Amino acid sequence: MRRITVPAAVSRVLRDVLSVARSLPNAAYYRLAGANYRYRLVATEKRVRHGSFRSYELYDRHGNDWLLAALLDRCRDGDVVVDVGANTGVYSLSVAAEYPDAIAVAIEPNPEIAATLQANVAASGFEGRIRPLELGLAAESGSLPFYRSSYHELSSFNRFNAERWGARIADTESVRVEPLDSLVDAGEVPPPDHLKIDVEGFGLDVLCGAREVLATHRPFVYVEPHARHEGESDERGEAATDIRDLLVELEYAIIPGEDGWVCVPEGDRE
Repeated sequence: MRRITVPAAVSRVLRDVLSVARSLPNAAYYRLAGANYRYRLVATEKRVRHGSFRSYELYDRHGNDWLLAALLDRCRDGDVVVDVGANTGVYSLSVAAEYPDAIAVAIEPNPEIAATLQANVAASGFEGRIRPLELGLAAESGSLPFYRSSYHELSSFNRFNAERWGARIADTESVRVEPLDSLVDAGEVPPPDHLKIDVEGFGLDVLCGAREVLATHRPFVYVEPHARHEGESDERGEAATDIRDLLVELEYAIIPGEDGWVCVPEGDRE
């Protein structure tokens, strides 16, 4: 009779769990993924075109995002990517895997998720390629209430967005925020070639704090607007038209896609 060791049995159970993770309801997925992060059980390999990275996510939930593909298409070795709303780091990790000489600055205001981001960077051996920053971006320096959602991807400075899809507010805490313009001026963040923004209803504030960067350094912008619907109050999401107006004012051409916009500086880059 074949003897199965404890580590082999645990590994087999984890593989079985991971195989069904894609079909789990949101609440079950986040509980299971949270346990995997909490106990650092297994960091599985995720493929990115010509490279790969490891993370404690149960599977590569955003590996097929249109917006991520657009970023990888335009990025080059030596470029700087500022990943605003990095969450557990899928975009930053993908850039580091595909472009070994690129630099990703992964900005994540949620303290709990910032720790998981750090764990994923370490699991992939990308400490020299990804620079995590635990803060939020906004139009002005200061601090703002941050709403931690039970579905961590929905956590936001916008309460409504943190409660979408049946999620609830797990906690609220004050978090430091800075304009990107100030961080670049101070040398804390290098001037970006690419600026990715997915901040659950706070994108306009991020862009308002990055006007000088956009006007001077002309990065490609990849943004996922979270539009508010007609008749809803200003607290319920953001007006995608306001984001569009700001970018058009700064002479960006907007290319809409499946899950966001690619915004190309007119007359400066191809």
